[in-house]
Amino acid sequence: MSQAADPDTPGRSRLGWRGLALIWLAARGIVFGVWAYFGLTTQNDVLYYWHRVHLMWSGAPLSSTLVEYPTPVVWFLSIPYWLAGRSRPGFVVAFILIMLILDMLFAVVLWRTGGSRRTFAVLFWIVFTFVMGPTTYMRFDLVPAFLGGLAVLSLLAARDTIAGALVGLGAAFKLWPAMLWPGTLGERRGRLRATLGFVVVGGGLVVVSLALGGWNRLVSPLTWQSARGLQIESIWATPFMLIRAFSPSSYTVALSQWQAFEITGSGIAPALTASTIATVIGYLAILWTYVWWLRQRERSVVQAALIMVLVITVIIVTNKTFSPQYMMWLGGPLAALLVASGRTPADQPAPSWNNLRTLAAFVLGLTLVTQLVYPIMYQPLVHGGPLLLLATVVLVLRNLALVAFLIWLALLVGGTLRAARTTSEMRDQDEPKVNP
Repeated sequence: MSQAADPDTPGRSRLGWRGLALIWLAARGIVFGVWAYFGLTTQNDVLYYWHRVHLMWSGAPLSSTLVEYPTPVVWFLSIPYWLAGRSRPGFVVAFILIMLILDMLFAVVLWRTGGSRRTFAVLFWIVFTFVMGPTTYMRFDLVPAFLGGLAVLSLLAARDTIAGALVGLGAAFKLWPAMLWPGTLGERRGRLRATLGFVVVGGGLVVVSLALGGWNRLVSPLTWQSARGLQIESIWATPFMLIRAFSPSSYTVALSQWQAFEITGSGIAPALTASTIATVIGYLAILWTYVWWLRQRERSVVQAALIMVLVITVIIVTNKTFSPQYMMWLGGPLAALLVASGRTPADQPAPSWNNLRTLAAFVLGLTLVTQLVYPIMYQPLVHGGPLLLLATVVLVLRNLALVAFLIWLALLVGGTLRAARTTSEMRDQDEPKVNP
C-alpha cells in the first residue's frame, strides 16, 4: 500500500529500533522492580493456574479443570507447567517469560510491518504495557490481545486466511475475539479465506475440546459467566461502590464462589438486569456497525481495526464483570491500527492523525488509572479502611472516563464511516458518464 500523504502524517523519527529496544528493556525493568519492591500480589492468578493444572496432571479430569476458561487454555498453561518440571515457582517464572516473549515479539512485528507511524505504534505498545504494570505478565490476556493485533497486521498484508485463523485462535483463549471476525471481511475477495481460517482453527478447537472434555466442559465458560454476580470494578457497580465508600455497612464486598470480588446489597439485582439489557443492546449495536461498514463500497484495514477497538470497548463497558486485565484487550488491535494508519493510501477515508493520537492517549490514561485501582489501591477498595474513599473515587473516575471514551469512540467510528460514504458518493458524481 502507498503511504498516506496528508498534513497529519508525522515526519520520520530518528528513534530507531535500538533506541526502542532500550526503552522496552528499561520499562520492563521498572515494572518488575516496582512489583518486587512493593511485594504486589498480582501473581496470585498465576499460582492459581499452576494449582489447577497440577491437579489435572495428578489425576483430576479435564472436565473439572479451569472450567471458567475455554478448554484450550488448559493446554496452553500446560506448556509452562512442563517447562518448569511441574515446579510451582518454576511455573511462575516460565509463565512470565512466555508473556515477555510475546510482548517483545509483538513490538518487533509492529516495527517490521513498517509504515510512517511504526515508531509511534511501538512506543504506544511499550508505554501501554508499562502502565498496565505487572498485570501484563501475570494474566494470559496478553495472548488474545497479541493475536488480535496480529490479525489486523495480517489484514494489512492481505493475508486474510491467517487473519481469520488468528481471530479463531484468540476465541479459544477468551471468547470475545470471536466478535472480531466480521472485521476480517472487509476485502470482498478475501472474505471466504478469512472465514475459512476462522472456522478451521476456531471450529477445529471446538471439536477437539468437545471430544476431550465433553459438552459440559465446552460450555462451562458461558455458564460460569452467566452465573456470576456484580463485580466491584464494573461500570454497573459504580454507584453502589460510591455509596459504600460513605456508608461501608450498606453493602458487602466479598470473594464469591466465582473467584471474584462482588458486591451485594440493595439494588444489585436491578443493576444486573440493566447490565444484561445493555449487553444485548451493545451486541446489536456491534452487529449494526459491522453491517453498515460491510455495505460500504470502500473499506480499509484502518476502519476494520477502529471498529474492533469499539467492539472490545462495548464488551467491557456493558459487562457485569470487569477485571483489570480487560484493558489489555485494547492494546494489540490499537497498536496495529496505528501501524495501519501509516500505510493507508491518501485517497482512503480514515480518522485524522489527531483523532488517533487522542484515541491512544485516552487508552493509556484509562490503563494507568486501572493500575491505580489494581493492584495499588485494591486492598482498601476491597477490605475498607482509611483509604477506602480515595480508592473508590479513583475507581469512579476511571469508570466515568471509560463511559465517556465509549461515547467518543462511537462518534469517531460513525464519523469515519459517514466520511467514507460521502467520499464514495463524490467519486460517483465525478466519474464521467458514458452514453450508450
